[in-house]
Amino acid sequence: MKKIAQAYLHEMTGNPTASFHEDQWESIDELVNKQNQLLVVQRTGWGKSAVYFIATKIRRSQSFGPTLIISPLLSLIRNQIDSAAKLGLKVVSYNSSMDKSERQTAENQILTSQVDAIIVAPEQLRQTYIAGNIIPK
Repeated sequence: MKKIAQAYLHEMTGNPTASFHEDQWESIDELVNKQNQLLVVQRTGWGKSAVYFIATKIRRSQSFGPTLIISPLLSLIRNQIDSAAKLGLKVVSYNSSMDKSERQTAENQILTSQVDAIIVAPEQLRQTYIAGNIIPK
């Protein structure tokens, strides 16, 4: 499995000699092979997105459902989505900066199994949905 993950890392980075940073492979192994949930807390630039998306790519190929990623940095979400696209993954975001139409589109894609991963901003975890309307708690 590590060779497959390494090939995805090369594809994602566009670098055929890229190697995993310390603990990246171990994180992917926990998610994919041990099927554990994981909280990854690392500095910016460490490669958390590579862990999320390589694990997602492998798990989706094993017929698992979409990955849920909680990310507090709205400014990085677009970059994360672009990074996932390099692996052929369809990722949507769900956050407070989206208008009603954007949220509805994302919801429809999620409910019709058109996505591989969902990036959710933490504030969205406290929302209650009633008949398509968001009711803050």
